[in-house]
Formats: sequence, structure tokens, C-alpha cells
Amino acid sequence: MGKLRPDRIWLVGLGLWAMLSCSQPVHAQNLETRLELRFSTAFALSHPPGASWGLGAQLEARYDLNPWRFQLVLNPGVSFSHRPTTDAGLSELYLLYREGALDLSAGLERLPLEVARLSLPYSLEAVSLLGNRLGRWGARVGWNPQETRLRLALLEDTGRLLPVLSLRREFGNFELEAHALYPTRWVLGLGGSGTVAGLVVYGEGWLLLKPLEARYALGLSGSLGEGFWTLEGGYATTLPLLPASHFLAGQWIIPQGEEASWSLTAYLLLSNPWQFQLGSGYRYNLAEHELNASLAAHFSSQSWRLLLTLSIRAFQ
Repeated sequence: MGKLRPDRIWLVGLGLWAMLSCSQPVHAQNLETRLELRFSTAFALSHPPGASWGLGAQLEARYDLNPWRFQLVLNPGVSFSHRPTTDAGLSELYLLYREGALDLSAGLERLPLEVARLSLPYSLEAVSLLGNRLGRWGARVGWNPQETRLRLALLEDTGRLLPVLSLRREFGNFELEAHALYPTRWVLGLGGSGTVAGLVVYGEGWLLLKPLEARYALGLSGSLGEGFWTLEGGYATTLPLLPASHFLAGQWIIPQGEEASWSLTAYLLLSNPWQFQLGSGYRYNLAEHELNASLAAHFSSQSWRLLLTLSIRAFQ
């Protein structure tokens, strides 16, 4: 008999868990379903000469039957450049049991750790060939009493178990969350956010040991008229994902009534060579649909690139 791959082991476990759940009492009045669909297309021009375009979609299905939840997220897509690149984009597939302050889950689940809004100092999540952030196979236990959250995760990492411990605590207008994990070396993280004089102050720092490496991001956010602004800087990767470097970033979101908004985002990467990114986006909300259009430009001393993205999202 052949050895089961890690993903098949977790799928078998999910199936057994679902079968066991059928024997537990549930409340039909708490039954909820949610379905979201998103289709997008992107076209890029660059110098040195080159052009590419792609198609993508997102399918999110959630089934709630208290105290259980089943979640499935797919981000399939195809990119046409020198040759077509396809990706099934399985991002999440897990079963969650929630009882009071206790959460238990198993399967493929995303585990975002960042507090930063415009950068990514450190991440455990894999990135697909098309740039989508993916979940990790594993099991998680969360305990959420008042003003505190304790989370322990055991994740599959190239055939071994990766432990992750997180503790979050609220202190009035502030909250802090500490992380400790051991992928191939010890990694310690601390992030937090709070309100000071009407401004949102946030930041996070990561220390990677043996060899020693530090990454961090600090930011401010506030309102300006009917709009909202964010300023951020530090040493991190930026979006789209690039190698870590010192950076400055800013974003301004301008509402257009209750249904629409404009956004303007800028990044300056203080690397060698320097890089500058400027993007503008427009979002329009309908009753059960959301339309998005964005144009991003990336410049450096050696090249430039333009990216146009259009997407429509439907949900119920």
C-alpha cells in the first residue's frame, strides 16, 4: 500500500470529522450558507519589451451549522507570458468547531500574522505561481476569553510539523499580539495597534535567530475630510511580493457616496536599484456585486511596468 501524501491525510481526517459531526445535535435555525464568486483579468506592459495577460477567479463557499463550519476557497487562474502558467489555487479547505471561547480546526487554512497594512514583514503563508497567498495544512486550537486570544497551531512543513504559538491581549484602546514559531530557526514576533489622539498607530517587529535578521513596519492612519489616509515605513517586503528592503508607503482612500470609492497608493523602495510603485483603484458596490478597476505602475532605474486589472465580484 502506497504512502498517503500529506494533503490526502488531512482530507481523510476532514471526512472522518464531518462524519462524526453528524452524530452531534445541531440547530437547524443556525444553518447559514455563503457563496462568493470573483472573476478578474489583468494585462501588463513592460520595458524591456514584454507583454502578458491573465485570467483569474475566486470561489469561496462557507457552510455553517452551529457549532460547525466548513470553508472552501479556490483561486484558479492562468497567466499568458512566454508560455501559459496555470494554477488550481486551492487556498483553504478546513472544518472548524466552535464552542464558547474554544475553536478547533483542521485542514488547509490561512494564517495571516501581520498587523501592517501596506507591507508584509513576515509571513508563514505560501505564494502561488500567480501571486495568491495560500493556506497551510495543519491543526489549530484557539482559546478566546474576554480581551485575550491564545492560539496554538501545528502546521505541515515539507514533511515535518511546524509549531506556532500566538498570544493576543487587549488593553483598552490598544491590543498586542506576540508570536513564537520554529520553521527552521526560531522566529519571534510582536505586533500591536491602538488609538492615540484620533489616529490609529500600529506596528510589528520580527526577529529571526541564527543567523540574526530583523524586519519591522510602523504606520499611522487617520481621516482627512471624508477620506482615510495611511502612512507606513520600515524594512519588509511590499505588495506585490518583492525581496525585503527599506521602504516608505502611503495610501489615500476617497469615498464617492456610499457605493463607490477611489484609492491612491504609492511605494518607494530604498533598495539598490531604487524602485517606485504608484497605483490607483476604483471600486463600485451594487446590491450583490462589486466592481473593481486598478492601474499600477512600477518604475526603477532599469525598467518600468504597467498593470491593468479589472474584476467583478458576486456574493450572496
